[in-house]
Amino acid sequence: MNLSNLLDLAHGNGALAGSPLAADLRLITSLSPDLAATELSCPDLVELAAGYAAHRPRPVTAVVLTLNEEERIARCLTALADDVDHCLVIDSASTDDTVEQALRARDSTRIRSAPWADDFAHQRNLAFTEVTDGWLCHVDADEVLMPSHAGRLRRALSVLDYLDPLLDGSALVVSPVVADTGGGRAYTNTQRVLRADGPLRFRGRVHEHPYDPQGQAPARVEVDVRFEHFGYLPEVIEKRGKRELYVRLARQARAEEPDNPKWVYYEIRDALDRQPPSQNELRDAFTRLAASAGDAVPAGPPGYRCERIVDSWSLLCELALQLGEAEHLRRYADLLAAAGRTVEATYYGTLLESSRLLGRLSALVDAITSAEADEELSNRHLMARLFEVQATLALASGRYETVVPAYRKSVARGAGRSVSEDFEMLARVLAEVPDSAA
Repeated sequence: MNLSNLLDLAHGNGALAGSPLAADLRLITSLSPDLAATELSCPDLVELAAGYAAHRPRPVTAVVLTLNEEERIARCLTALADDVDHCLVIDSASTDDTVEQALRARDSTRIRSAPWADDFAHQRNLAFTEVTDGWLCHVDADEVLMPSHAGRLRRALSVLDYLDPLLDGSALVVSPVVADTGGGRAYTNTQRVLRADGPLRFRGRVHEHPYDPQGQAPARVEVDVRFEHFGYLPEVIEKRGKRELYVRLARQARAEEPDNPKWVYYEIRDALDRQPPSQNELRDAFTRLAASAGDAVPAGPPGYRCERIVDSWSLLCELALQLGEAEHLRRYADLLAAAGRTVEATYYGTLLESSRLLGRLSALVDAITSAEADEELSNRHLMARLFEVQATLALASGRYETVVPAYRKSVARGAGRSVSEDFEMLARVLAEVPDSAA
């Protein structure tokens, strides 16, 4: 039996049904393929469930990097009360009341003062010199564990601790969900929680992730534990200069590792987010990113160098779309499909094909307009039907200014019933749309 099989059993009605072990296993939502296929030296399932009741999990330490976070740090730490045993704040010379607020929120909080070195990985790795046992849970000061998910992180880590002997000591990283506030984007592969006594360390001045000593990405576990992230609110990004910082650090990293394609990806992505680019800037970004990313699907698990190759193809699709480069869009959509990124490949492929089809429909609308000059009494009945078709095609292709005139011409020639039916159906659809002007 492998780990994936065990998770399936946790959702069933068999030997694990109703047990705390099954409930905690269900918090695991996704596994990297290597971990899912790990064979378990598993005893009887009833014994496995019974043993979990006596299990004592490892301690959990929250690690928070701070620099002038007095408005956020207390809320961040307080929300973790049910999930962590200790808090470690690594402060980069805050000039406000960050440290005082952290100690007030949790008086046992440990403070490590460390000058900012333009390197997020360096700051995070300082935690390994302060904590040598249990789990390190890296949380940003502008992230808050959702109240309804309190206690879940501890349970998820507890069950992973319990299974550790069966997994042959696999080094792994755990990813809670981090969701931008206000219904924004949710990030699942966050790679925030790892063992303090394990081999993994963070790498990267910015957009840092943990890797093994060879630079390979670790086995990954995603869990149903949700943090709300307030740091990407427009006013926060502007006030704290986040985009400028990320672009600057990505450029530093690229200067240090000029042959690493991930830094080209991050530099271009973050720069494009800062301000609307010109066509020349888009074309330059496309050329540089295409040269860096190549067109070979990375072999094996993602690593420090190749982990953003496929993401680069997705960004290249977006750039090709903005540049109107259909062939480039098709090429990188095909590469996304080959890499297993089905949703993105389908999205860009559909945009490409629908654009072609809409262009063809629009051309047919114009062809019907041109045919009007040859209308005679003998073909008036066909022109009536042609205008019916034109109204429908104009509606389908977004040529809305043509819809009503074509419909009126059709009615004037004794037709138009099918268009009236389309209008009636459209009115019913719009009536079901909340806040519809119809």
